[in-house]
Amino acid sequence: MKQRLVKLRKKLKESGLQALLIRVNESGQSTMPNNQNVLYMSGFGGSTGVLLITLKSAFIVVDARYWARASQEAPDFRLVKVKRGENFSVLINQALALAKLGKKDAVGFESNQIPYAVYKDWQKHLHARLVPSELLVESLRQYKDEDEIRLLRSACRKTSQVFTEVLPRIKAGMTESQVALLIDTGLREKGAVDNSFQTIIASGPNSAVPHHATGSRRLKAGEPVVMDFGGVFEGGYCSDITRTIFVPGKAPDAKMKEVYKIVLEANVLARKQLNTKMTIVEFDRVARDYIESRGYGQYFTHGLGHSLGLEAHDPFDYKNSRLDVGTVVTDEPGIYIDGLGGVRIEDDLLVTKKGAVKLTSAPYWKF
Repeated sequence: MKQRLVKLRKKLKESGLQALLIRVNESGQSTMPNNQNVLYMSGFGGSTGVLLITLKSAFIVVDARYWARASQEAPDFRLVKVKRGENFSVLINQALALAKLGKKDAVGFESNQIPYAVYKDWQKHLHARLVPSELLVESLRQYKDEDEIRLLRSACRKTSQVFTEVLPRIKAGMTESQVALLIDTGLREKGAVDNSFQTIIASGPNSAVPHHATGSRRLKAGEPVVMDFGGVFEGGYCSDITRTIFVPGKAPDAKMKEVYKIVLEANVLARKQLNTKMTIVEFDRVARDYIESRGYGQYFTHGLGHSLGLEAHDPFDYKNSRLDVGTVVTDEPGIYIDGLGGVRIEDDLLVTKKGAVKLTSAPYWKF
């Protein structure tokens, strides 16, 4: 975390800021963090808190539920305790005073994360000059460090193992929801604390819907089943994998076999050509051109990949940044034909100086 603080402070100086406020706050019935920048910068994974990071110091402001946890998870931050009935703004002001910051000092806040009502409260009560900032932490999260890569490798390995263990248990007559339950249970047994996203099990004609809502439809022999899933593992890092299988008991349709072969070839081709000079558009074009050359271009209806990390869709400046060393990106070509079915095959790739390294090891279908 200390190195991340060093990098952020450099960005603060470049932006003319003396500090940055980063807030996470539970919303509705969910207690999951809604701003992973807090976890990334501090190690604190709780659902409510504020970080104040200055050019020389770092504070974490949390209520009594998280005093012990913040001390343990964010040792590089000075703990400021919010007691029952106290307003967070009062304690943030205490941290500002401890950091020797005042009304004239420019303190950034994440304008893409802070609700207007919170901004108005801070503007009224905080003893600092609030300046909207965008994507300062996200720009650091684009490229993973060694510790992040280790955690992502582990998450992808465990998720691949779940697929391998669940695959022999899938039979005709099961519902999509029953298959999803096997997957979700397997993820928990491997140590996942949550799903990266809601598991997608799309069978038969439903497989032609890229983001089908898993339901009660029963699997039929010979038909395709798209299985898209992932887990949140140690450190909050996510996996994201898709495999398409064919339900045992009947030979798959000949056209679906052809489609599967083309999608797998596109997946492998994109992985082999991925390099540090590519943009996401160029990466996408490798698979898209191949699928188009095989006559199925109109059926590849989504992008080839996205950044992966503390979120299934981790921040990445796709318009301006290249897939440089340390990028972890998905490789997920697909073909979806209404009334027949669909195929998607997704792997998680780490970009290195020598090209892409596949982090997911789940087997592909063998006819």
